[in-house]
Amino acid sequence: MALSRLAELHGVATSYSPSPDRTVPAAESAVVAALAALGVDASSPEAIRTALEKAEAGQAARLLPPTVVLRSAAPSADPRTAPELAALPPGTRVRLTRDPDPVPARPVPAG
Repeated sequence: MALSRLAELHGVATSYSPSPDRTVPAAESAVVAALAALGVDASSPEAIRTALEKAEAGQAARLLPPTVVLRSAAPSADPRTAPELAALPPGTRVRLTRDPDPVPARPVPAG
């Protein structure tokens, strides 16, 4: 359970889908190796607890969640089709909002 939470906090998958109708859990050793590649020690239960405490403290100290801001020259553009959103990893939670009073675009002076 703690290893899964640690993996989630670091964006490491704990399962994969070899076909659309099948999900397979990742081997624990593969998850530990992926975390190690990210510089996270998950080699023992104590190391997992320590890394999990550090990751959760870092998340709690973050003022804002990771944010993507999109600006469009076309006010009628549908933000759901933005290429930046398509590039996000699977499982990313997205909340789309529009500024009710957008600031009009201004040309940048040359020079």
